[in-house]
Amino acid sequence: MGKKYTIMVIPSNSSGTRRFSITRGMLGLLLFGFCSIVGTTLYLTQERISLAKHLAKLSPLKQQNQTQKELIEKFTAKLQSLDNNLIQLKQLEDQLRIMASLKSGKRKDNLGVGGVSKQTLPDDLEKLTPSEQRFIRRLNRQFQDIERRATEQESAFKELLSAFRDKSVLLAHTPSIWPVKGWLSSSFGYRRSPFTNRREFHAGIDVVARVGTPILAPADGVVISTKRAGGFGKTVRIQHMQGIVTTYAHNSVNMVKVGQRVKRGDIIAKVGSTGRSTGPHLHYEVRINGVAVNPRLYIVE
Repeated sequence: MGKKYTIMVIPSNSSGTRRFSITRGMLGLLLFGFCSIVGTTLYLTQERISLAKHLAKLSPLKQQNQTQKELIEKFTAKLQSLDNNLIQLKQLEDQLRIMASLKSGKRKDNLGVGGVSKQTLPDDLEKLTPSEQRFIRRLNRQFQDIERRATEQESAFKELLSAFRDKSVLLAHTPSIWPVKGWLSSSFGYRRSPFTNRREFHAGIDVVARVGTPILAPADGVVISTKRAGGFGKTVRIQHMQGIVTTYAHNSVNMVKVGQRVKRGDIIAKVGSTGRSTGPHLHYEVRINGVAVNPRLYIVE
């Protein structure tokens, strides 16, 4: 039988002394349990201190990452804005080429480009995460594309400027502005007739405006007609150069006479609702050698 140990518990009032007998094995277990509890407590305390230190380091990193994310979002939005601006400039170039009777500009592959290239990428790019590397390379491609397009656009506008200088008289006779201030209610092309609900070809555009709103000549020219023309009501027709004739219909009053020369911006009539009309508006047509074309192609405002 194993050796036993006696533990005595003596109260402070010296009464009722208690004795407990335990074996050596039980004592060993108690000591092991005590040491385990002390060790675990010390380990957890150390881990808590270490975790607190790491959290203290992560807090500014988290704030830094948030700041970087916001900067990246702003930078991406700026790139998108530049891209939209280049698209608008290309559309303007196309319209100006129509006015100047120039062929559409072709993309030139030999134009030099600058900006960020593969050789100028950060030397420590490989130290970044794969997602960060992909993002940097994508920005690099976007930079190169935008700078290439900007260089092409600069070359195209230089060509247009030269053409405009050489054709100043011709361009003065080419429609280029809105003839009236209002909002577009019907575009050029096929549409449903507001009177018959049948599909029909609309040879111009309709611009809604108040009765009496001035109608302006969109280019220099000579008035060749000013009369009432059936469903078009009171109309004005102006002859420009290169076989271009513009028509203004449903006017409340015509302000010019046949044979009168007008300049771009001169008042030629006022908006009305004469003829076959559902309300006050201007019906505006552009024809080249008798063939109706989309007037929007001749509006660069």
